Amino acid sequence: MALARDNFKSLELDHILRQVAKETSFSLAFDHILSLKVDFNPLMIKDEVNKTSEAIKVLSVEPRFDFSVINDLNEPLSNLKKGYTLLSGELLDILDHNLQIKRIKRHFKAVSNIDTLADYLDSLYYDEHLIEIIAKRIGDDGKVKDDASAKLYALRQELDELLKVIDQKAREFIKDHASSLQESVIYNRSERVCFLIKNADKNKFDGYNYGNSASNLASYIEPKPFIDLNNRKLSLENDIKEEINVILLYLSKEVLKDADYFLANLNSLMFLDSVFAKASYGLKNGGTMAKIDDHLSLENISHPLLEKDKAVKNTYRIIEPIRGIVISGSNTGGKTVSMKVIGLSVLMTYLGIPLLASKASVPLYDGVYSDIDDAQSIVDSLSTFSSRLVSLNNILNNATSRSLILIDEIASGTDPKEGEALALAILKRLVDLGADFVITTHFDKIKKYALSDEHILPASQEFDYQKLLPTYRYVEDSLGQSNALDIADRYLEDESLIKEAKAILKENTDEEARLLKSLEIENARLLKKEEELKEVLARQKDLKEDYEKKLVAFESKKEELYKEVKHKLDNYLEKKKAKARALFKNIDENKLKNHEVTELIAKLDTYKMKDVKKSEDVKLEEGDLVKIISYDQIGRLLSIKGDNATVDLNGLTLKTTLDDLAFYQKKAIKQTLKEHHKRNFKRPERELVLVGMRVEEALDVLGKYLDDCYGANMKSVKIVTGIGTGALRKAVWDHLKRNKNIKDYHLADYYDGGSAATIVEFK
Repeated sequence: MALARDNFKSLELDHILRQVAKETSFSLAFDHILSLKVDFNPLMIKDEVNKTSEAIKVLSVEPRFDFSVINDLNEPLSNLKKGYTLLSGELLDILDHNLQIKRIKRHFKAVSNIDTLADYLDSLYYDEHLIEIIAKRIGDDGKVKDDASAKLYALRQELDELLKVIDQKAREFIKDHASSLQESVIYNRSERVCFLIKNADKNKFDGYNYGNSASNLASYIEPKPFIDLNNRKLSLENDIKEEINVILLYLSKEVLKDADYFLANLNSLMFLDSVFAKASYGLKNGGTMAKIDDHLSLENISHPLLEKDKAVKNTYRIIEPIRGIVISGSNTGGKTVSMKVIGLSVLMTYLGIPLLASKASVPLYDGVYSDIDDAQSIVDSLSTFSSRLVSLNNILNNATSRSLILIDEIASGTDPKEGEALALAILKRLVDLGADFVITTHFDKIKKYALSDEHILPASQEFDYQKLLPTYRYVEDSLGQSNALDIADRYLEDESLIKEAKAILKENTDEEARLLKSLEIENARLLKKEEELKEVLARQKDLKEDYEKKLVAFESKKEELYKEVKHKLDNYLEKKKAKARALFKNIDENKLKNHEVTELIAKLDTYKMKDVKKSEDVKLEEGDLVKIISYDQIGRLLSIKGDNATVDLNGLTLKTTLDDLAFYQKKAIKQTLKEHHKRNFKRPERELVLVGMRVEEALDVLGKYLDDCYGANMKSVKIVTGIGTGALRKAVWDHLKRNKNIKDYHLADYYDGGSAATIVEFK
């Protein structure tokens, strides 16, 4: 168990709890947060961490549910269990409670990432029957409805009619006896209708006298005709009250059946709102939920009670083989703050409260022991030093190897030499104990021992020797000096006093102390250089990222330009093809046949830009497979002489220029070429003439022809059927329709054969 001496007040945990409590919306949750106690049970700690982590995930994608709509029903439900009947307003609160629970369950049912919190939500209970019977009998104004029961409805109807009769008779009385009335007003005395009649005329009326007016000039008289009416009114009102009590008693008994469930609801809602308050605190302050791990690591963390824009972020670590940290440095330099941040972070994590860090992990300690308060114990008549010894004794007697120990200014407050010896002995005991610890000190021997022990991390709070001010930056693997005289120089006006103090110090300072001072100054210089180097590296990183972005943009622009040029060239060639078609169409003197025109146009197609590499992009070698652009054929390169080349094209030797070649495949395998020649593959013609054939014969020829064309990877062909009766064309089209390799087919253009020919396009 942790020391109960101050309940972690020295670490200011109570201030953190007040900040978190402000984020609650349910009154019970506010009090619950303030009453939180640290539990060092590992299962409880992990549960708290998991619940808050889950709540943070929920709030990052969903708006927070407002639990302020929930009423605290502890008092009315407790009274109900003691035998009291609920009032109508309290029943309305019960109704609202059930409706809100129903709303909460519906709200969270639609929320994903609910796992750890599911137990709270599943435990929430509402009663549809209770909602129905209360809503039927209690109005939104918190009063029993007129039609809450048939009897109540009849009684109130009867009372309304009676009140109308009384009102009418009262007005008639005022009209008939105006001269005897002090005022023409209907009064109520003891819930009975009466009139203010002048004393001179009061004996003229039989009835009951309710006393004199303030002036004693008149009396409140209930005339005899109104006595029965008033009696009847009061009787009806009593009957109504009794019926209302019957209704309230019935509803109260129904509520009593679920009273324990509703009390449990309040408990679950208190925990739910508390968890979401912790998550809201973390998100609001840019915090993170620490993970449970084997070591302590707090990255870029600041003290949660300091102003966010002024707090310095530091990184603290206790990782094997390190067991403890010895922090040195100037007065008011932040040593105690650093130690408190470490201890407070552990306690906050165990309570499921996010830390103001970029990343954090905390081990499972069995206790956190702190000796920070340096106040004297007046009650026990102890000096500051004695009080500290009592605290240290408690720590050494209770802490284990699984504890976290925090000691501020260890063994201070006595003779420096004796205190230094005692501090060193305690430090060695802590190392032997194996507990994690953080201590602050000004003792040089403690600093030197920290340098020599592999289990201790020497650290300091940085001091700016130019400005003579602490920077509050925590620095690992460094030693810090007190710098008392340097700081005093800023505040004391007597320069001679400071000079004398420095002279005395120089006489008493040994060589090791001077070396430590020099080491700290050198360390500060190196740290400054390190910061400058980090800035340079950051700038270099930015420049690199900017270059990479520009390179990506350049490549993208280059691709766009390529596509644009290709598109323009294709359009240009299409225009040229159109002109060629028009030209061929009008060459009557040459009497060109349709298939000759088609072949010429197809040849123009080969000049479109291809997604293959031109010969200038790849160095062609003998044996390479190349594509002859003008023929759209694949062949093997036999030889190259200057700008000319010889190509083996399906057994035929063809001479062409390098500009007419495109790289297809590097040095084809001889066996492949042999098989290629064995097949003696010949590319089909682009036109098939079926004119004069019978349908069956034509379809056989057509089927084989289409297979050969598809296998040769041809884009389109022309089938000539002639005009005739149209039967052959119909059969051909039926065949094309069933062929899975055909993309489209249609009649040829006028100059390409018109209705006598069909253009077929392959997939």
